[in-house]
Amino acid sequence: MMLHFTYGTGVLNLPSAVLSHINRAGKRELRVLLALAAKLPADDATLAAAVSDATGLSPAEVDSAIAFWRGTGVLLTEESAQATAPAPQPARAERKPLPDKGLPSYSTDELSRVLESRREFASLVDACQQTFGKIFNAAEVGIIAGMVDYLGVDGEYVLLLLSHCVRMEKKSLRYAEKTAISLYDEGVTDAAALEERLNRIELLNTAVGQIRTMFGVGSRALSTKEKRMVEQWVCVMQYGMDVLQLAYEATVDAIHEPSFAYANTILERWHAAGYRTTEDVERALAEYRRAKAGGSSFDVDDFFEAALKKTYGEQ
Repeated sequence: MMLHFTYGTGVLNLPSAVLSHINRAGKRELRVLLALAAKLPADDATLAAAVSDATGLSPAEVDSAIAFWRGTGVLLTEESAQATAPAPQPARAERKPLPDKGLPSYSTDELSRVLESRREFASLVDACQQTFGKIFNAAEVGIIAGMVDYLGVDGEYVLLLLSHCVRMEKKSLRYAEKTAISLYDEGVTDAAALEERLNRIELLNTAVGQIRTMFGVGSRALSTKEKRMVEQWVCVMQYGMDVLQLAYEATVDAIHEPSFAYANTILERWHAAGYRTTEDVERALAEYRRAKAGGSSFDVDDFFEAALKKTYGEQ
């Protein structure tokens, strides 16, 4: 049976990423998401009230649902969107065709002419050699020339990339060449964008080793799904190892074994509930335990309580 939408006089646009979280979203979260997609006439001060009127939910329930979608990354505040937006890229010059094996090679005579005619290039090569702590051979100098001539990047970009290679303990011009081409293909072509990307790569690289040890992964490689989870925890949610350790401990307490998937659920709920530090988590847990011990109702919004119940295994 074929089904067709009847659009009438309007449509709602939603990010495809919603599908990744729809199984965890409740009716309240979905109603609020649809209301937001309808672009209700409201300013920042009246948005919650407008959504509340449209959905029949209380303002507190609307705020809770918005927190859920912010936690998943589907929604961003204007300030967050500006902070996470990619840096504007300069217009690319028409790209020269590259050989299958990488950047074009230069003969010794060609490199000599480049070094003699372009003083700034000779200075760049000297700076690159100092960064790597070695004298380059002709093929390595050719890679530097190829980055500048064929990829159109400047000296600052090249030096940032080579410094990254040193920090990653990959002091190879071939590795630098491969990385430069990959980044160029992704549109990372200026020094500011490169610095941001390399910081992310290095942060993630450090975190992966610590998380592998924490979860007792051993020698096996992380799965693609696990790598995506770790990147979300470290680079998107921006959690430190102390919060990740709490999530790990909560996971083991709840299901008696390490689990990336279970820890990911915990961290997503903490993030959606606004917990950013160990102090946030521990304060919320202490308040929750006091309320339960006293037999009183837990005077916070429903989503907050649900997050804690899910985290600590109270279904």
